[in-house]
Amino acid sequence: MTKPLIFITGFIMLCMIALASWNTFETLMDFNDKNNELTFMGSSGWQWYNKSQGLQIKRADSYLPAMRKVSDSKEYASLITITERGNYRGFVFFDQDCEEGAIVSERVTYSEQEPAKLEVLHCLHGKLVYMKSWATVPTKRWRGRVGDFEFDEALNEWDFTPLQQAYLKSVAELI
Repeated sequence: MTKPLIFITGFIMLCMIALASWNTFETLMDFNDKNNELTFMGSSGWQWYNKSQGLQIKRADSYLPAMRKVSDSKEYASLITITERGNYRGFVFFDQDCEEGAIVSERVTYSEQEPAKLEVLHCLHGKLVYMKSWATVPTKRWRGRVGDFEFDEALNEWDFTPLQQAYLKSVAELI
């Protein structure tokens, strides 16, 4: 009677160890994937601003900070900066090599109510980039499509407080 009980107990213990090992492995792989996003497309200097949302921030001396988010598909990264004039600039860097100075363009219709819009990708630093500017904080989804390159970023969910604070600090005058 004791041999089957020992065998069953050993089997249960082995299953528990295997399950715990698998869970640990998955957790470490997820952690590694998230940290690999900080060096997406070979860039450096990024830190997590809000890891649960995937938002990263980069601060450099003598420059206003930038924020970015790597897409879930790992095909592109959306980046937002603020200019010395307080305007917002958006860039979408696609993980696609290209010849410096090349341009890809296409007339795209997003809805029947709007006329076709010329969309352009530029090759900067060997990667295809989509660019846009806003006079105020972006509060809507940002979508674009040029050929096979498409992006969709919910900028309304981003917290631009660090960019705004850095901008206000850069233009503040002592009285």
